[in-house]
Amino acid sequence: MEQMIVGEIIVRPEQEAKIRMKLRQKNMLLPDFVSEFIYVSETSKSISTCYEYMKDLLLFFEFLIKERKVLVSDTKDITTDDLNRLTERDFVDFMNYLSFYKKTYQSRTGKEIVQSYKNQPEGKNRKLATLRVFFDYLFQREHIEKDITKRVEMKVRKRVKIKNRLSDKEVRLFFETIKQDVNVESSHAGAYHNKTKYRDYVIAILFAYCGIRVSELAQLNVDDVFKEEHALIVTRKGGNEQGIPIPDEIYELVVDYVEIRKKVTDVQKEDENALFLSLQGKRIHPRTIRNMLDKYRKRAGLSIKITPHVFRRTFGTNHYNTFKDMYLTALILGHSSAETTRKYYADPNEDRVKKSMSGFNYN
Repeated sequence: MEQMIVGEIIVRPEQEAKIRMKLRQKNMLLPDFVSEFIYVSETSKSISTCYEYMKDLLLFFEFLIKERKVLVSDTKDITTDDLNRLTERDFVDFMNYLSFYKKTYQSRTGKEIVQSYKNQPEGKNRKLATLRVFFDYLFQREHIEKDITKRVEMKVRKRVKIKNRLSDKEVRLFFETIKQDVNVESSHAGAYHNKTKYRDYVIAILFAYCGIRVSELAQLNVDDVFKEEHALIVTRKGGNEQGIPIPDEIYELVVDYVEIRKKVTDVQKEDENALFLSLQGKRIHPRTIRNMLDKYRKRAGLSIKITPHVFRRTFGTNHYNTFKDMYLTALILGHSSAETTRKYYADPNEDRVKKSMSGFNYN
């Protein structure tokens, strides 16, 4: 990548190629009119979104066959006439089906694997949103006579009260616990801590100051840190990449860590560019990161459960409370919709609530 614009969503060619290959594989299982829908969607949607559309539609078509809503045995044989005969009840049944269903896969060794799936209201709503876009497309092009999906209600969860967030004091205590070797249990644990504490400290700093997800942090490479732009390339859900600014407060720390990391030679070949490594020289695993955070939580004597997402919530809420700009916070967090930010992060802290009421008056 020769140039990077902070905040812009980008997809690297190799990642786009992988997604397109997956699209082609699923495309072979669906009728031509679905392929046409995906082709048209690519003019206004990202390749990742189109892939999610394809997955949702394949699942819906499999449901239609399994529940005998259509009288064919192959998803590719479903016609627009079949879809035109569907009723509102059929879509409601699909929403109920999503609560718990099973799929059978064939492993590479030929073994049959049965996997169970569950969908929360958010997952159901996303799949219903896909169906609405798809059936609207069919209706607008007169492939079907009516669009039943408009009658199906989307359940919206009430705004969630965020509980697990860290106060400024708790964040500082967590950092100091790592830096000052607080409550290290034994000499053996101390030797291990000395090998990992700098890495662990930088990981915690990135969570707290950038609000990235654990999967995004684990995927970071050395060359994802852009010194000139003071920015970090983060791979978001679905393979999209985004450049986000590194706060001045932690910039030098991150850059110094990168230079030290470059000097590490005992690294597995496939992970030689990974920014964060295990002691075995492999890319650090998200599970290791979660265990690490819990270890320092206990050493710090904090009762609140600390996970990567708790840091993300803490960052998101503080960023919003600082700048009062929902769309700015949504961009930094990598949310596709500011509504997600409003529901989970735009929550005024207690001080702001008290001040708003103590100063309230009618002039």
